[in-house]
Parts: sequence; structure tokens; C-alpha cells
Amino acid sequence: MTTVRSYQDVFGLTDYTESIIQIPNSWGLINELGIFSNEGVAQNTLTVESTAGTLGLLVDKVRGERNAVNKDDTRVLRAFAIPHFPLDDAIKPEDIQGKRAFGGDQAETEAAVMLRKMERIRRNQAATWEFARAKMITSGEVYAPNGTVVENVYTSFGVTRKEVDYVLGTATTEVIAKSEEALAHIQDNILTGEVVDRVVVLCAPDFFAKLIAHPKVVEAYKYYTSAQEPLRNRLGTGIYRRFVFGSIEYVEYRGSFNGQALIPAGTAYMIPLGTTDTFKTYFGPANRFEYVNTIGLESYLFSFRNPSNTEITLQSETNFLNLIRRPQCVVKLVTSN
Repeated sequence: MTTVRSYQDVFGLTDYTESIIQIPNSWGLINELGIFSNEGVAQNTLTVESTAGTLGLLVDKVRGERNAVNKDDTRVLRAFAIPHFPLDDAIKPEDIQGKRAFGGDQAETEAAVMLRKMERIRRNQAATWEFARAKMITSGEVYAPNGTVVENVYTSFGVTRKEVDYVLGTATTEVIAKSEEALAHIQDNILTGEVVDRVVVLCAPDFFAKLIAHPKVVEAYKYYTSAQEPLRNRLGTGIYRRFVFGSIEYVEYRGSFNGQALIPAGTAYMIPLGTTDTFKTYFGPANRFEYVNTIGLESYLFSFRNPSNTEITLQSETNFLNLIRRPQCVVKLVTSN
């Protein structure tokens, strides 16, 4: 501890203890699971071409008879605008002059203030990516809260999302049969030629609680080996629990930002992992001349002093679009009781 002047007594001294720093939870489960892969693009609008292939069984013909005619694939082009997310800050002399540094009794420095503001910008961007990805998974909507871009992939691709009612309030419900129904839908509709061998279910806390309390599940959860699954008991960051049942991995996701839950109450979402380009986050270039027609990066941060040397301006931006290229492969799970 450091001895410093007392704030209450001008002639007194007091011990200065370590700071109490309250930092909001950094929710990043979707990013950690690697559901979305990142790709930089050089334009502010993204064009996606969908090809609907067809397969047909050949039929026999009498030799010399006219042959059956092959069909070409059907192609559709869809365009999606990439939303623009700027965030600015500034450093002024009064932010440094006569100020004590965070966590110490030495004078504040320009470099420390700069670093602190840059870290906060980066955390805000990461939180926005996570929230936007969750919104795409749960609703199919492109995150653009001010309405600069209005897009829903289910509408754009003409797909109706599959929904399975787990009926967890009924003791006789066969939970594994419900999960098999959802998994079968994913396998039938992934349309990449791949065999889906792993899926994850992102669960709202209340859905997860009902799941592990169901009579058909409770014994399996009881004997689920916690030593091999430390996330079950919310160790470490304490963010989520995990439970594998019927070869399906259920994850409780308590994440929220500003009081808005990432996974809506009473729902869960079954998602295939390891598929080819099904979940993508596209990053566009910065809105500056030197970055015109260049491949976009995840984040941009610029700093400069004004001519009078009275302010350092920080300008940041991230330009991204989350897209489920095959929205039919995400299954919404609910429980009606």
C-alpha cells in the first residue's frame, strides 16, 4: 500500500489500496466456438451467388430412342450491404493534467490514456461482433440498430426456419427423439454434400435449466463427469455450463449486453459446426481514400492531433456483415410448457 494525502483531511495521510475496477463481462462464446469464419472483402456491398443443383435418376431407353435431357443448375444472385460502425474518442490536456494514473499514485501519462481508450474501443467492437452474430443466429437479422441496413436472411433466401418443441414440461417427452428430429433436419438441409458430425445447441438459461431437470435427462446430467468437463460447474470465467446428451452438446449462454439477452428466454438454437462457409462474417474496407478497393480488416483505428495541439482525436470503425449462407440449417428449439 502507498501512503498519500487524505482527501478528507488536508493535513492527514491515508493508505492507498488497490483500485476496485468494475469491468462488464466480455461475452464471446460464439467467437470461441468458431461458428463464424472471417473474410475480408473490398467493397461495401456483398454479392452472394446461390446455385441450386438437381439430381435425377437415369431411366433406361430402347437403343436408338431419343435420350433424356440433362438440366443445368439454377443460379440466383443476392446482394447484401455491409453496415458501417464508427466509434470516436478524444484525449484533451485536462484528461492528463493534474490527474493521478489509474491504479497508482504517479501522474497520468498521454500514452496510458491512449492505451486505455484504444482497449475500450476494441472491447466495444468485440462485444458488437458477438451481439450481431447472436442476432443473426437467433433471428436471421443483420445487426444495424439504426436501420441503415434492413435485411433478414430467411426472407432473402425464401426459407422458413425449422422449429422443434422439446415439451420439457411433460415428464414422458423423449428428449433424444426431439434432438434427433432437429439433427435430421440439419443433415437433410445442409446441402453441402457434407455429413454433419457435430452440432452445438446455444441455450437460454431457463431452457437449459428445464432440460437438465427433465426426468429423462436428470440421471444423465447427474453422472456427467465434471472432472472432464470443467465448464459444467462454471469454472474460470463462470460464463456457461455445458452438457452432452444424446451426442448433442448443449451450452448455457447467459450472455447479455445492456440488459438484452443474446439468446432469447425460453429458446435454444441447434447449429452445425465445421461446415463449409455456412457461417461467415465479412469485413469491408475503411471509409478513407487510402483504403478504397482494399481488402477489409476487422478493425481500423486512426489518431491525429489538431493544429492547435489541444486535442488528440481517435477515430475507429469496423464494417462487417454476418451471414448464414444456408439459414435452413439452424434449428430453433422451444418448450411450450
